[in-house]
Amino acid sequence: MKYLLNITIALTLSFSLFADDHKPVSYGMEGYQCNFKQGKDLDDALNFTAKSLNPYADKNWTVPYSGFYLTPFLRSEEIDFDIAWVGFTNSHKDMGIVQDSWFSEEAESTFKKWDDISDCDSQGYYMAIEARAPTVAFVEGGMTIWAIRSCSFAEGKSVDDLAASDKAWNAYNDEIGFTGGVWRWWPGPGTSNTFEGDFLLNISYNSWEEYGQSLDDRFWGKTPQTGTLSCDQPRVYTAINARNRPFSSE
Repeated sequence: MKYLLNITIALTLSFSLFADDHKPVSYGMEGYQCNFKQGKDLDDALNFTAKSLNPYADKNWTVPYSGFYLTPFLRSEEIDFDIAWVGFTNSHKDMGIVQDSWFSEEAESTFKKWDDISDCDSQGYYMAIEARAPTVAFVEGGMTIWAIRSCSFAEGKSVDDLAASDKAWNAYNDEIGFTGGVWRWWPGPGTSNTFEGDFLLNISYNSWEEYGQSLDDRFWGKTPQTGTLSCDQPRVYTAINARNRPFSSE
């Protein structure tokens, strides 16, 4: 029921935006949470991506796909995984093309190399909706900082209130010269049925200084107070862009 509710909210959001002749920028998204096997670490994962995954994908994937390794940085004991992988395509149809390739004989050796590095206990799909595009483009091999929060609509608020909230936040971000991006991840198949929020809010930053300013401004009441959402404390990750292929906004 929670999954159906999230999909209904996402569709409602899309229809309300279409009514204003504005198509939201959206992506098909997959997410894994993994633990390293004994003796393995992030360097092994990055080496796998550079020498095995990317060459295989360049040859076999006919659609754009960009992926990031997330390493927990600011977190509580609730975070019980070593590393996460999040991957993005233009649509879930394109994500399906990528997934189909993993069932081919040619993919077996590549998949085995990843299986030798980590154990991944979860895999889920999300619909990622962009609320603000970053002004600094992601670069393959580059690192950014991602703050991820669970958010729910405040009482009496709905997706109809997001446009006004986004307008206020984007004006504030323009004023302070914020360089990161903002996305909402709406849970889909494979995600936890115990998730209590409506979506995950992901905000990227290009430095710890930039993230620190956001904390100062929020504490001292300089940020917009729209009352639209109620969000928990963020988990903050370092995000390494391990594969970067161009997307279309259409």
